[in-house]
Amino acid sequence: MADILIADIGGTTSRAAFASLGGRPEGIVTIANDSVEGPEGVLARLLDGATERPRAAVLAIAAPVSGEEIALTNRDWCVRLPDLSARFGLSPIHAVNDFEAVAWALPRLRGDDLRPIGDDFHPGDGVKLVIGPGTGLGAAALVPTGNGFHVIPTEAGHTSFGPAYPDEEIIFHRLAEKKAPLSAEGVLSGSGLSALHAAMHPDTLKVKSEMIVRQARAGDRAARASIAMFVRLLGRFAGDMALTFRATGGIYIAGGVATGLGPLFDARLFRAAFERHPPYESLLKAIPSALITCEEPGLIGCVAVAERLMQSA
Repeated sequence: MADILIADIGGTTSRAAFASLGGRPEGIVTIANDSVEGPEGVLARLLDGATERPRAAVLAIAAPVSGEEIALTNRDWCVRLPDLSARFGLSPIHAVNDFEAVAWALPRLRGDDLRPIGDDFHPGDGVKLVIGPGTGLGAAALVPTGNGFHVIPTEAGHTSFGPAYPDEEIIFHRLAEKKAPLSAEGVLSGSGLSALHAAMHPDTLKVKSEMIVRQARAGDRAARASIAMFVRLLGRFAGDMALTFRATGGIYIAGGVATGLGPLFDARLFRAAFERHPPYESLLKAIPSALITCEEPGLIGCVAVAERLMQSA
């Protein structure tokens, strides 16, 4: 049995694994949340039948984390840490926000875990920022201090979001007619891409984000236009957040929606929108950006959190 149990409990998909101190996740189990009844089912997939228990357990949860009961933001699940501890014989169990975990993973990512967005990725020593459109929209900052790093989890995905240029006015007007107030997550997420496509092409049937991507790959013009707008808006939001945190250490993009775009993710379009924040174009131009391509950054971050907890115990 490895030292640590780690799990990344998301809105649509969860992952669980074991890891050794200083190592990477081993034997990752990927679980469609619809196939289990709750967070207990996620851990059961990994632990049922095991005769030993790990020394520590860290869960990354797609929700604000406070106290021992944590309600997921985009799924009707509640993680009750005492109940999980009692059922599976795990003590203690530590929980963090899912993007807090991804932020802790950033210093541990290898070159083959990343795909540069734009020029070669050579991050500096300043604040590093991770943003992830998936079921929701997560963001967290990794801040260097005199004693290592500190992570600032955020709920930036729920900030207000709107048009910045005339060609976006009608799109955001249609979006706001369906749901107001409009948040960044309402556009930059899986359901957000679907809503964006419907707003840009009101005479077409509303389809899920996965279908929009498939249509775009097949050459559909409307789907390609929607994805191009999605990438543009993601670039702008990333630029907003980079200025907020002065993230000179680099911008990292995670999340299933962004990584699922593959070659449809237009680096030049993203960078143009990212940098177009007058009067700070030169500042943003110097900040590198990359797409996290490995599937388990949250689990890698959970290992880092577990090691910190065990060292301080």
